[in-house]
Amino acid sequence: MIEHQEGKANFRANLSGKDKGPGKIKGVFYNPSMKFSRDLNVEFAKKLDFGGLFLDGMAASGIRGIRLALECNFNVEFCDTSKLAIDAIKDNLILNNLKSQVFHADVQDIVKQRKYDWIDIDPFGTPAPYLDAVIENIKDGGILGVAATDTAVLCGAKPSICFKRYGSYSMKRVAAKEVGIRILLGRIQTLARKHDKSIEPLLSYSEGHHLRVFLKIIEKKDISLKWLNYEMEVLNTESTDSAGPLWMEKIIQLNLVPENCDGRLGKFFDILRKEADGPPGLFDINDMARDAEIGQTPKKLKIIECIMNEGFFASGSVFSPLGIKTNAPHDVRIKATKFAQSL
Repeated sequence: MIEHQEGKANFRANLSGKDKGPGKIKGVFYNPSMKFSRDLNVEFAKKLDFGGLFLDGMAASGIRGIRLALECNFNVEFCDTSKLAIDAIKDNLILNNLKSQVFHADVQDIVKQRKYDWIDIDPFGTPAPYLDAVIENIKDGGILGVAATDTAVLCGAKPSICFKRYGSYSMKRVAAKEVGIRILLGRIQTLARKHDKSIEPLLSYSEGHHLRVFLKIIEKKDISLKWLNYEMEVLNTESTDSAGPLWMEKIIQLNLVPENCDGRLGKFFDILRKEADGPPGLFDINDMARDAEIGQTPKKLKIIECIMNEGFFASGSVFSPLGIKTNAPHDVRIKATKFAQSL
């Protein structure tokens, strides 16, 4: 295995294929394209007053948990089903002068034996098979981090599999990834209700090839899942060309979005901060230009500025470079798009 450095951590692992995922590499892999996600995780963790026990539930090389231990002073334990991964984690802990419990087991079994205040699951593909066990067994008030790389399923390409796996129908086009997040949160909420609990999303986003949510498990609340159509109208019941049932409450808590970060991470958080209090769904700027019957699509920031000048909410979104999040009605969006062209 090759030695790498990320954040404050030094560790050994095999490099995965073409920076896009695990590829076909054998052994314990390290995906450098996910560094941004781990950077984000570290900065988000710094915003929380967390003093409990964290489980890196599908740890591979252990890089996520090791970075949280080194950079956020987290008390971390690790588990993985791969013996190679377990050996690598133990070696990497020594390399970073850390001591921790490392379990050669499935995360679903470990959470039944030990109680955690924060559980992170980052599987290859869908997290669906693991959700019930971690929701049932996490401590009350605990935090759950969930990654999903089955984006084709969650984001509109395979609606029948999405319904079978998550109990919801997905949506294509510009709002697909945000809807995928809301499907995932809706599924977690449904399972939480089964255990007399509810969820409170803290931070949700899409980046690269994955979706990720951080949420808190709270006391049971009466929260209804709803539907969203392509006009971004929230519906109480299913209708033609709608996605759902979905989580329709907030998916980003503004006060938990990290600040004072540089570079790409700082820009990403800035977009999250601006869209945090917006309504569900996104409108495509190219569709808006077509409806406005103008030849060239104006710059997104100009359209956003024009909508805001009309007194409505408007922002970009991390879920699509072409998307605008707004509560402006159709006629205002058209007016703003036309005016943006003249600027």
